[in-house]
Amino acid sequence: MPNRTALSRLKEYKSLELDKKLFQHKLHHLGDSFESFWMYSSSVSSFKPLECNQLLIDRLSFILAEIGKGASRDRSSLEKLIERSFKEIPCSRYINCKGHKFDPTCKHRR
Repeated sequence: MPNRTALSRLKEYKSLELDKKLFQHKLHHLGDSFESFWMYSSSVSSFKPLECNQLLIDRLSFILAEIGKGASRDRSSLEKLIERSFKEIPCSRYINCKGHKFDPTCKHRR
C-alpha cells in the first residue's frame, strides 16, 4: 500500500512544476532523485515518525504551505525555502535521523 501523504505532497510539488534538481541536490537527505523517492513512497504505507523520510515529508509540507501562502516558487526562492525548512523543521527533533547530506545544521551527518 502506498504512502498516500507522501505521494500527495510529491504530486503537489510536481504539479507546481518545482525544480526536481533542487529536490535531489538540496532537499532529499541522501541526494536521491524525485522519481526514486516517488517510487519508494509508492512501495511503503508509512514512514517511521522520527526518521529521515518523515523529516523530508515534513519539510516538503512546510515548503508547499509557504508557497500556498504566496511565497514565490522560482528556483532561487525555492532554494531559500528549502534552507528555511532546515531551521523551521530541524532534524534534531527526529532522534533516529541518520544524517542529511545538504543540511548544514544536521548534527547526525557522518
